Amino acid sequence: MLFRHITPISPEDATGPVAAVYRQVDTEFSSIGPAVRMLSPAPELLAPCWALLRESLVAGTVPRWRKEIVTVSVSQRNDCAYDTAGHLMFLRLAGGEGAAAALERREEPAGEDLAALARWARSGGPLPFPTEETPEYLGTALALHFINRMVLVLLNEKLLPGAMSEDAPAAFDGAPIARAIHRERTDGDSLSLLDDVPTAGIPGWAGTSAVGPAYAALRRAAELGSGLLSEPAQAVVRETISRHRRSALDGNRAWLAPLDPVDRAGATLAVLAGIAPGRITEIDVETWRAGGYTDHCLLHLLAFGAITAVGHVESELFGAVSHPG
Repeated sequence: MLFRHITPISPEDATGPVAAVYRQVDTEFSSIGPAVRMLSPAPELLAPCWALLRESLVAGTVPRWRKEIVTVSVSQRNDCAYDTAGHLMFLRLAGGEGAAAALERREEPAGEDLAALARWARSGGPLPFPTEETPEYLGTALALHFINRMVLVLLNEKLLPGAMSEDAPAAFDGAPIARAIHRERTDGDSLSLLDDVPTAGIPGWAGTSAVGPAYAALRRAAELGSGLLSEPAQAVVRETISRHRRSALDGNRAWLAPLDPVDRAGATLAVLAGIAPGRITEIDVETWRAGGYTDHCLLHLLAFGAITAVGHVESELFGAVSHPG
């Protein structure tokens, strides 16, 4: 079983917006993997999540291998084994063998500039790159923080990247994905996949890049999940994620105490998606879904918790950030 809690749309059955995203992913990556398919029941999340990853990591002018140092460092920070393994392979394919070997050993890459980049991706601090490169580096980091959280909830924990079955060996060398990693891309090509390209809420750090609208679109879609919760539950989710984002979350879930029992199942999923996604259990999901909620609803609720946490990471990595409009 590749997926947990949801049934994704297969490439063969995809139509409309999902098929459009799959076509571009197939062209750019030559592989529509589980981490893409997991969001397919909610096209409103699938398209901007892909757009953010594509415009920050895959396109742009910063060498891909340098950005893959960020993807690996973020995934290691979040204990996301699936994305760590996949992006270590991408880092090697992109030409960063030495950095990949060091990161795989949980060591800093050789060279202070690369070591500083890895430290920034894990912990924030001064930007270790020119200001004009911020959209690509920061966009990459935020995309991975969101994707890591969703992966930890929705993919089988034994799944390996590059495989379509549990415990199967990853296969990248010589595959189309290996050849495609060096292909040049045109900035902004993914924005046509969005229902509505945002003109407001673009973060200042994104400048005029396509990363800004992609991130704003993902944030807008993910925050729609808050509508599945009562206002008191929304407040508990935001406050708990803010308070515990860098500390241990108590296992007895005392943070649910202020809520009515009817609100606790949904708040549990959103909070855990933000700060402890690996702790979401089948019982947690089944308890909430007893209310008749669909895969589409579940993805939006998880995304609300994830994007709430990502907003705090954004501030850690870039300082106080305001979202105009």
